[in-house]
Amino acid sequence: MKKFLISVCCVFAFGSALMAQNNAAADTLLPAELQRQMFIYQIANKYNDVQMTKTALYNILAQAPGNTTVMDSLAMLYFQYQEFVSAALISQDIIAINPNDLLATEIAAVSFEQLGVPSKSIPLYEKMYLANNDISLLYQISFLQYSSKRYDESNLNLETVIEDKLSLERFLVFPTADKQQQQVSLLAAAYRLKGMIQADQGNIDMATEAYNKALELVPDFQSVKDLKIDLGQ
Repeated sequence: MKKFLISVCCVFAFGSALMAQNNAAADTLLPAELQRQMFIYQIANKYNDVQMTKTALYNILAQAPGNTTVMDSLAMLYFQYQEFVSAALISQDIIAINPNDLLATEIAAVSFEQLGVPSKSIPLYEKMYLANNDISLLYQISFLQYSSKRYDESNLNLETVIEDKLSLERFLVFPTADKQQQQVSLLAAAYRLKGMIQADQGNIDMATEAYNKALELVPDFQSVKDLKIDLGQ
């Protein structure tokens, strides 16, 4: 999740736009209340008062329901504190208002993944991939498809990852037995996943071939070594 900081500037821009929309005949208390809530938001955010920050955002949102700038900030706040149900729900509402909001799409995709709902997460990752053609996202899609036992689709996407030259320049991190982390190329990770698909389908020789290709790229790839042991090798 790369886009992670709540933008105070965006909230101020929202407030300025709202105040500009109010003419002299409008309720003058509305801009004053909006300014008060924006002040509360800033101070609560500064002092890391999460609950008050949420309350201020909701109060700002009440001034203009459906404002996606404020909703994005609220979704990011929920995501930051791993409240994935709320993050997913508000992100879905944002997408319904603005289907091109990739920040909300990303938050929803990761949140549903964390909640163990790949059927909702995969289409969102696919939308992100179509928007920026990032093969790291395609690998993520492949992994979720594998987890959902959609082996043919997963394998097809892995072939695209493997054929892309950038797969040697992108990296993923895997845990090791001693609770450390190991960084490996996306290409090696793709061969690992390809082997896992074949192993699940009982194709031991093809699984071994894929694992060996991963080890050719990263000889000390601990996860792959462990998977080969599981195959009795």
